[in-house]
Amino acid sequence: MFRQLENARSVEPLAGEGLTNVLHLVTLADGRKAVLRQPKVARDLPKFVVPGAPEVLAHNGRGDVLVEYVEGRTLAEALPVSEEVWRAIGLAFGKIHRVGLLHNDVNLHNIIVGGDGRATLIDWDNPGQGNPLDELAAFEEHLYLHGTVLPQAFWDGYGHMPDLNLLRVHRIAGCIGWLASEDWRQWENDRTLRPEQLARVRNWRRLLARWLADQFRTAFLTAEVAVPQHRQRPKDRHEHGGPQHGQ
Repeated sequence: MFRQLENARSVEPLAGEGLTNVLHLVTLADGRKAVLRQPKVARDLPKFVVPGAPEVLAHNGRGDVLVEYVEGRTLAEALPVSEEVWRAIGLAFGKIHRVGLLHNDVNLHNIIVGGDGRATLIDWDNPGQGNPLDELAAFEEHLYLHGTVLPQAFWDGYGHMPDLNLLRVHRIAGCIGWLASEDWRQWENDRTLRPEQLARVRNWRRLLARWLADQFRTAFLTAEVAVPQHRQRPKDRHEHGGPQHGQ
């Protein structure tokens, strides 16, 4: 496949939680480690290199890629993490967003946390341009699926905190889009997924649907409270001699 594999010291399956790739850990002839990622469905690779992303050592037209191995644990494995790590994760997101790029697949298995407190975004299969709020909302969504939230330390590293109400709107829109996508059907039909992986994605779907329902339920209850309060306002204004409609 790749000439680097011909003289590799070893090629062995890499344990991980990838749902769309087959992974192997490769020890190259010079002792360096790399990851061989082979997509289950052929796809194009990005046509540009992202600064700070792991180095791509080889790739082909099918979408197979040999990429620099990053030491550490995935954020999913490492949780809970220190404020130092959260700041490093925020910094990693901030760097790419400031140059106008999105990672476009920010699940917790694509963030590697090193023992030195560094954080690296991996699996740059689909970078592109877009609204950073979409990516931040997607990251919030994945954290929710793992039972946690974005702490202040993340925003400290990121550089600023956006309007949280606007971020919530983007998250609602993203949640609707994901629930309506073909991902779930593809995972249900993927016979290579282990039972625990299939159970995990099914639970994700239930959690997303419940979160979305809660958002609309909360909005409805807020409206129910606001309406009677609004009805009280003309009377309150009259009692205080304020202007009335029609005056």
